[in-house]
Amino acid sequence: MGLVVSRAIGNAVRRNRVKRVCRECFRLSTWLPEGVDLVVIARAGAPELGLEEVRAEWRAVERLLKARAADALAGKAAKAAAGTHRT
Repeated sequence: MGLVVSRAIGNAVRRNRVKRVCRECFRLSTWLPEGVDLVVIARAGAPELGLEEVRAEWRAVERLLKARAADALAGKAAKAAAGTHRT
C-alpha cells in the first residue's frame, strides 16, 4: 500500500495520524487479494476521521476495489501467460 498525504492535510502530527489510521485500516482489511498494489491519497477532511469512519469509507468502495483488483490480476496473469508461450 502506498500513502500520499500532502502538507495540505496539515502539520506532521496530523499527516502521521492519517497514515497510522490508513495503515491500520489496511491491516484489518482481509478482502484485498495478494499481489495487488493499493495507493491511498488523503483528501481534505481526512485528519478529522477516526478509524471506524475510515473503515466505513473503505467498505463503501469494497466492491469496486475488488473488481479492479480482479481485473488487474487477470491482466497480469494474461501478460505472464503470453510471455511464456512464445514461438
